[in-house]
Amino acid sequence: KAGDKVRFRSVNFPSHFVSCLPDGRVAISNSESDNLWIVRDGLVGKGFSFESVSKPGSFICHRNYEGWVDSRLYSELYCYDSSFHVEAGLAGNGISLRSVNIPQRFLRHSGFNLWIHSSDGSDLFNKDSSFTVEHVFAFKAGDKVRFRSVNFPSHFVSCLPDGRVA
Repeated sequence: KAGDKVRFRSVNFPSHFVSCLPDGRVAISNSESDNLWIVRDGLVGKGFSFESVSKPGSFICHRNYEGWVDSRLYSELYCYDSSFHVEAGLAGNGISLRSVNIPQRFLRHSGFNLWIHSSDGSDLFNKDSSFTVEHVFAFKAGDKVRFRSVNFPSHFVSCLPDGRVA
């Protein structure tokens, strides 16, 4: 939902996330940096847009069918190029991102770079255009947090008197 911080993990390269490269291209990468996105309502008023956490005010967009992270422009074309419909993943899991202004095209990786391409119906295309969404919780120094066990919901992670964590 809008406001969430997320990472997009490639379905067929699960150690790779959608990332902003130093030159501004969008690619899947196994780097630990530049792979966090803030979900925003679509800049064009439809779908969603994805703002870079490391480059505030810059969004994933397509330009000449290539994926880029560009500083926000207030032109109608930029708003369309940076808006995507979120759909069930074409690979059968995760999500796929369909271009709002070129609806027959999906965001997919090819040669690790992201592009918007039309589906050819292949298993490879379906995997290249599917991503699992990981929600990221960012804490800052001084925040107080509690970690509850999933399988023992009445239990929390604790620091024992001897310094061990249980």
